[in-house]
Amino acid sequence: MNKFNDNSPKYRLLAILKLLIESPNQYTKVMLETKFNIGKDAITSDFEELKDAGFDVQYDKKYRYAIVPNKPMEHLEDMLFFTEAEKEILLDALANNAKASEKRTKRMQEKLNTIYDVSKLGSSLFSRTFLSKANLLEQAKQEKKIVKLINYRSTNSSEVTDRLVEPFQVSVKEDILHAFEVEKKAIRHFRISRIERVELQGMAWQHESQHYVTATDPFRIVNDHKVRVHIRLKVGGYNELIERFPLTQAYLQPSADELGVYDFECNVNEKFFGLTNFILGYHEHIVEIIEPESLIEHIRRHIGKINF
Repeated sequence: MNKFNDNSPKYRLLAILKLLIESPNQYTKVMLETKFNIGKDAITSDFEELKDAGFDVQYDKKYRYAIVPNKPMEHLEDMLFFTEAEKEILLDALANNAKASEKRTKRMQEKLNTIYDVSKLGSSLFSRTFLSKANLLEQAKQEKKIVKLINYRSTNSSEVTDRLVEPFQVSVKEDILHAFEVEKKAIRHFRISRIERVELQGMAWQHESQHYVTATDPFRIVNDHKVRVHIRLKVGGYNELIERFPLTQAYLQPSADELGVYDFECNVNEKFFGLTNFILGYHEHIVEIIEPESLIEHIRRHIGKINF
């Protein structure tokens, strides 16, 4: 018997929780009632269950709800990891799901065992050190306070420096901090995993009107000016590119002309950050740089700077 069918209160509660986390301050209670075709008493009960489970449910001036971290470290860990008991419940539900094929059920069980086994995550993004930094950044965002990023390791400048920033968007899954850098007075993206330590400062934000979330390119670089690139790669280049920069996979296609060759076509930052390191480091796997000409000249200049 499937314990989590689409009409069950448990399924609805999980679906509401997912919405409030992924789309904060987007839904009112009335909107949720309409979306799930339930009455006022049912939605009130659902919100009480969320609060009883330890989630801090709050609303803005327009009565749109969101899940707000009240104990940063514990909250994020609870969101990201299942306990052994929770994992067993999900595995049991999968085993009893009559709708799923045996092959799909087995695959989902394998994913669950791999993804949510904390001991297998090791030094990945979801280590306790990483979560500690992410939660301090989230706390600073909620309190609208400046933080100091201690010993930030910048790939672009090849420097290790401290940065004073106003953090306004923390993307844990993407390992990205969207922040306004006080000294440079500009929006910057930082890799959370490259921050040695985060220090909360007593100073409040001064530049909130200039905060805005900008999209990154597949190399997780922010730049409002992008150029289109087209590169042909061997299988080894394909593997290295998607392993180092997973977002690039969406822009890779098998070549229509040659077996074992892949075309990488997309818009990237105009300074070619990320892509430059890949091309120089894995040049033996690159068949051809087709466009733009500015990328070809850029790579030639970098090669000319190398002392042999």
